Amino acid sequence: MINVNLVTGFLGVGKTTAIRHLLARHPATQRWAVLVNEIGEVGVDGALLADTGVYVQEVAGGCLCCVAAPAFTTGLNRIIRQYRPHRILIEPSGLGHPAQVLDTLSGPLYADVLVVGPTVCLVDPRHLGSPRHREHPNFIDQVHLADVLVANKTDLCSADDIAAFETFALALSPAKSRIAMVSAGRVDAAWLDTPGNGSRRARFPEAHAFLVESGIAQESEATGNPRWQRIDGRGDGYHRAGWFVEQTAAWPEATLARLLREQDAERYKGLFLTERGWRTVNDADWMDTAAPRDGRSRLELIDADPIDADGLDAALRILDRG
Repeated sequence: MINVNLVTGFLGVGKTTAIRHLLARHPATQRWAVLVNEIGEVGVDGALLADTGVYVQEVAGGCLCCVAAPAFTTGLNRIIRQYRPHRILIEPSGLGHPAQVLDTLSGPLYADVLVVGPTVCLVDPRHLGSPRHREHPNFIDQVHLADVLVANKTDLCSADDIAAFETFALALSPAKSRIAMVSAGRVDAAWLDTPGNGSRRARFPEAHAFLVESGIAQESEATGNPRWQRIDGRGDGYHRAGWFVEQTAAWPEATLARLLREQDAERYKGLFLTERGWRTVNDADWMDTAAPRDGRSRLELIDADPIDADGLDAALRILDRG
């Protein structure tokens, strides 16, 4: 039997960073694998995990709970058949609803294959005062369905933020199996074996499904050519802008970093060829990485407000011309 855990959390909370931390400390005698989902068509998280030495399966272009559900089971089956891991970590999109994913994992299809462990949900305490987060049905159910609730980025939080998280977490019912506070995604691997609670139920199980059926959850438009492709989209009250680019030259990292910060997007992730080699960026954190298989750079921004994709596109093209 294969252990499987969901690592959930809203946009920009640090799920990928937490998974990198877990993978760096997983038992040397065990094979672990990751299935990562992104709401947009531009897959970046897979590149952020590429140097961890574990098998990573990407599912981009929709949430695992709805649009990408068939690709989810296909990707999960591929991991099981080809890699035969001891544990699978699943990272749904920050806008994803975990209920259907959990139902699939614990259903008859995988009853003799998977042992569904506790769901770990990361929360940024600074977001608890924001109605955009706290009142979002997906955020509510990410928290409600979690067995382990983790306040992340506590080094960036005020004392009031921490107090608000403690009050929020302790008021949840059913109570969490574990409540913890960390910084930089330092989730303890032992928490993946915390006893779960099978009685947890989603409060808004149909919220995301309604958006999909109404045609709101996924609306994307691709423009350009294979060398320079832009994909704009919106869904669940958020706007997306993504790029695939075959760079003609290395881009200056400092200029690129400043340009991305100026967008003030709620979340941005990318993979670029810079003067320092291939580099990934995850909300201002830059790291070395391997070159992508297709040789293309990629970038995705997500924000509740409209993104100036035309302006950013023009600035990126100037960088590409040197």
